[in-house]
Amino acid sequence: MISINITGAKHVLDALHKDAHDAFNSSRNIESVIDQLLELRKSGNPKGALVVGATVGQPVQPMLAAPCKSIDMAFSKCPNGIYSEIKYDGERVQLHKVGTEFTYYSRSLKPVLPHKVKHFKDDIPKAFTKAKDLILDAEVLMVSRKTGEPLPFGTLGIHKAAGFADATPCLFIFDLIYYNGRSLMNTPLKERRKLLTEQMVEVGNSVKLSDLKIIKSKKDLTDMIKDVFNKGLEGLVLKDKMSIYEPGKRHWLKLKKDYLNDGAMADSADLVVLGAWLGTGTKGGMMSIFLMGCFDDRSKKWCTVSKVGNGKLIFSPALNM
Repeated sequence: MISINITGAKHVLDALHKDAHDAFNSSRNIESVIDQLLELRKSGNPKGALVVGATVGQPVQPMLAAPCKSIDMAFSKCPNGIYSEIKYDGERVQLHKVGTEFTYYSRSLKPVLPHKVKHFKDDIPKAFTKAKDLILDAEVLMVSRKTGEPLPFGTLGIHKAAGFADATPCLFIFDLIYYNGRSLMNTPLKERRKLLTEQMVEVGNSVKLSDLKIIKSKKDLTDMIKDVFNKGLEGLVLKDKMSIYEPGKRHWLKLKKDYLNDGAMADSADLVVLGAWLGTGTKGGMMSIFLMGCFDDRSKKWCTVSKVGNGKLIFSPALNM
């Protein structure tokens, strides 16, 4: 009998250097990781620091946010000062520009559908007139052409276009990862944001800078939370102003109603199960996603409200039955 052991990338890279796998996860550039490992060995310091930055054209894992359950938690996790941004209800996009060539990657590092980003090719050069190459972290969503106000999540779908003829995709840019030959991953957010604001010009309702405020006190954060919730927005993203860009790490904070005070501020609704889908994998053969809805007395019809999986809202289709 022949025994075959299949070794994954993590085991191989860990055997080469303790930081090799993290460096690969951050950069997704195995050639750069191996080149640095060889340089360290040539220098006689094989266990030296391994630092791999971003490479244009090679998508990196996006930096993520962990739930923030209180204002006190926000200040303890961001000891160097807090930057607070609106949490946009759109789709995460990582934009790579090399000369006149553009590529766009989703949160899962897959290409973004062309209809969502095709017209940015004309507007990004207007927004960054001095940029030869760059990597941007952004959110794309539909906004009203008249008011510039964001439209609900899901309106980016190509089949939704007829219902939102007076809207256009807008790229809200909140981070600069690479600029003119320089990786900025290990540059503090304060400096990345300064460079971004200095080098970028907003272009109508097509390319905008994310709405960011500097939080100086707990009252500042409390007031911003109230304002966001009163406007019906999803929430805030909070960042330590001296933090570096750490791909795949949840070192930012996201603040939403259902996170604060153990969900005490969250809205609730009484719904009925109208349907279900069978799960796959470990949940194969079991109902794991449920279609929830309620009865509309005016139309005398059952209306769907959302799908729920593992106790979490998945989306809101607003259909009638």
